[in-house]
Amino acid sequence: MDKQFSKLLPDGFAAFENQVAGHNLKDGRSPTGILKSADGFVLKPVTKHPQSETEIGFYESIFIHEKYACFRPFVPEFKGTTVLNILGLDITFLKLQDITKGYIKPCVMDVKIGSQTWDPNATESKRKTEDEKYQLSKKEFGFCIPGYQVYNLSSGSFNKMGKDQGRLLDKSTLPQALREFFNVNFSQSPFLIERFLQRLVAILDMWNSQKEVHIYSSSLLFAYDAHQLELFKTETSDLPCWMNIMMIDFAHVVPACNKHNRALLEFKDLTYLMVTCESRLSGMQQT
Repeated sequence: MDKQFSKLLPDGFAAFENQVAGHNLKDGRSPTGILKSADGFVLKPVTKHPQSETEIGFYESIFIHEKYACFRPFVPEFKGTTVLNILGLDITFLKLQDITKGYIKPCVMDVKIGSQTWDPNATESKRKTEDEKYQLSKKEFGFCIPGYQVYNLSSGSFNKMGKDQGRLLDKSTLPQALREFFNVNFSQSPFLIERFLQRLVAILDMWNSQKEVHIYSSSLLFAYDAHQLELFKTETSDLPCWMNIMMIDFAHVVPACNKHNRALLEFKDLTYLMVTCESRLSGMQQT
């Protein structure tokens, strides 16, 4: 499907094979899904209005205004927008850093933050629709996993979980999904998890300190190269270039009016995500 579709794209562009969540060509809710460019960036189609304009505006603000500078280390590099003509249609895309660039065995997981995934401006219908999504995991953990792909170092093959499976994750099966994604049966998994947790703490500290915006329905994108994990020998206190967590999806950003609102920002749920990863996965490593 991706290869056939890529033949219809302008030269230098192809379907992005590491997309694990969000609207795509297969579900009919995006004209293209996410694309990749020859110069190493991903292209996210502008499909919803005014949400897409909100996201573009927030990315621009992060890299222009100093009051949003705290977000810069934690979001993909933003290269503005570009327009491609595909099958006679002019489609606008956000041009963003591909954090999996150079990965040989890319493992990617989308973690949507918060039990509330609608913003204060949402209609009652939208609120109801959002509340019905991923009920089991959002109620229990305050987050959900719309999708991931992982190279299983035990079987030597890729496994992929989509949104239909993600909606079924609950108190017992969500920790199992985390086990699979972090390759917990592999000897170097503890290092991987520890570095991810350090990155999570840094993101949490930033979110707790800023009073500029409230963000809803945003995601943390976990990424690592299982090939490098397999070869890894020397431990370091730094975050290796072959693993990262980035904040993505900013279609629902509203001014915070210089106030902390932990209920709206789901700080408790983000903290619980960190604690859940630490406690459950640390326990798994010892079994």
